[in-house]
Amino acid sequence: MANKVFSTRVRELREKAELSMDQLAKQMGITKSRVNMWENNGTVPRMNVLVELAKFFRVTTDYLLGNDDVSNLSPNNTRLSTLQRNLGKLSDADLEKAEGMLKAVFMEIFNEDGDEDDDI
Repeated sequence: MANKVFSTRVRELREKAELSMDQLAKQMGITKSRVNMWENNGTVPRMNVLVELAKFFRVTTDYLLGNDDVSNLSPNNTRLSTLQRNLGKLSDADLEKAEGMLKAVFMEIFNEDGDEDDDI
């Protein structure tokens, strides 16, 4: 089944990176025809290739597949990226604990403007 969002997003990301189909294929270790199938047919690759493609463009697989509208969830800063990945591995209960700790540590920063908003 073709995924039009996937094909559009792969093309947009490739063009934003100023890469040709051939250049992307070489950097990913695949054939140009494979990239062509993604962009023109909306053919979604196997999961391991999809994950590598998301890593390559520093986006989530959900973004590539059209399940998420946020294009770039991976921070450019390596330390932030590592922290984000590790937080993503936590259970909901542990994530709530981590969020509480971050709020406590950065309370002054998040409440400088007097907002009572609890969102980080």
